[in-house]
Amino acid sequence: FGNRFKKVRWENLKQSVNVTISFNASIKAELRSMDSSASFPLNGISNNDAVFLRPTQMVQSDNEEIIALSRRLTGNAKTTHDAVNAILNWVADNVKYTYNPPQYDAIHTMKTGKGNCQNFAHLSMALLRAAGIPSRIVGGISLKRQWKVPVENGYLVQDMGQGGHAWMEIFFPDLGWLSYDPQQSRQFTSTRHIKQTHGLDSKDINDSWSASPYLPQYNENIEAVFTNDETNIKLRSSKSAPVSYIMSNNLMAKAIAPEKPLPPIPKPEPPVVKPIPPIIVKPEPPVKPPPKKKGIVEFGNMEFPTLVDAYQTVGNVATRILDKETAEYVTSRYIYAQAFTVTDTMTMYEVSLAMRKFGGDGTLYIDIVKDENGKPGFAGERSLPVFLGNIKFRPGYYWIDFAFAKGNEPSPVLKPGKYWIILRHSGEAIVNWFFIPGNAYGDGDDTRSTVKGYQWEDLLNYDFVFKVRGRV
Repeated sequence: FGNRFKKVRWENLKQSVNVTISFNASIKAELRSMDSSASFPLNGISNNDAVFLRPTQMVQSDNEEIIALSRRLTGNAKTTHDAVNAILNWVADNVKYTYNPPQYDAIHTMKTGKGNCQNFAHLSMALLRAAGIPSRIVGGISLKRQWKVPVENGYLVQDMGQGGHAWMEIFFPDLGWLSYDPQQSRQFTSTRHIKQTHGLDSKDINDSWSASPYLPQYNENIEAVFTNDETNIKLRSSKSAPVSYIMSNNLMAKAIAPEKPLPPIPKPEPPVVKPIPPIIVKPEPPVKPPPKKKGIVEFGNMEFPTLVDAYQTVGNVATRILDKETAEYVTSRYIYAQAFTVTDTMTMYEVSLAMRKFGGDGTLYIDIVKDENGKPGFAGERSLPVFLGNIKFRPGYYWIDFAFAKGNEPSPVLKPGKYWIILRHSGEAIVNWFFIPGNAYGDGDDTRSTVKGYQWEDLLNYDFVFKVRGRV
């Protein structure tokens, strides 16, 4: 596929090997309006582009359930653009980002509703290829530097982790290959995406290594310095789907019937598909507020890894995983808030946040405040302080617990409604709070930040990891 890999061999190693690669990248992302007359189903695909219709072990576009779901999603599509959006909206709303998944293929992703960036790309491509739309995976690097889109009374903030990343490109007969990140953007990717490779699935784009008598450990550290960074963008309109915030340029699609019959699409023989009921079992929905039962309850956005795996081992071969830590430095000049909903009157005992201490001194504490017109209000409860000196240094992320009462003191009671967790600190604390890309926990507006203390002008494209414990 035109990718260039370097093969290196070491013999009789007696110490660690450090490899340093440096390069300069100049990236321009232009969100200009586009017109497409590509109808659906597609016509006029060349042999070179039709290669990216093939099924693979990771992209099982010939699977009966994949085909049935693809047909259901694209049943009303008249244009290629309609079909692509229908598929990607479903993936965005039905797959939750998770770390260290046991498998990365499309079927596993569809059945579990979970996965990392490789899972998102593989499932999206399987559904697209099953619909006759060529698609290919892209491997590269994502950079952790926020970019903002002005919206009414604030900004929509786009953020991601820094490290290996997978996204994809989708073929339009009249526009060529367009870049898509299933978690963040359509018809373009931001200047925080550095493309390195593309292929049929992640096996074509990933680094791997083998060794004897045992495999060495592997880790990577990616650093980036922006010498120039300009963003000039304005929100034109918004739609109700998907729930997560996905950025896109304006693509006007209207199918035009061809004057002459076009040759058939060159692609592999379609598999024989047995009749399948039209109802597809969707993945389990995201974690919701506590169930209506009496007793101790615990709920929230609670899944996170202690450490993010850097590679996967099978036998004597290891393959790099395109994943990275996603966390926010939350004791800087910004203040951060995460929303949750209470459905029954609850006595609140404790709120825990997935965090990591890097240094400093002082205290951490949180406010639980009521929602006011979609933003954190002023009325609420404040936790007891957590002294940074009492938090041990250790690798990875872990729960830090915030209590609201000492000894026999009464705990605060929350009535049904929407609330916000606001993290605050004193002193020179240096702490990160882990987040999950996308807005899979609640709705699209449940994570905010502010630099002014009370306006909460920034909407964030992720959910922090937290849990609430109490009694109903």
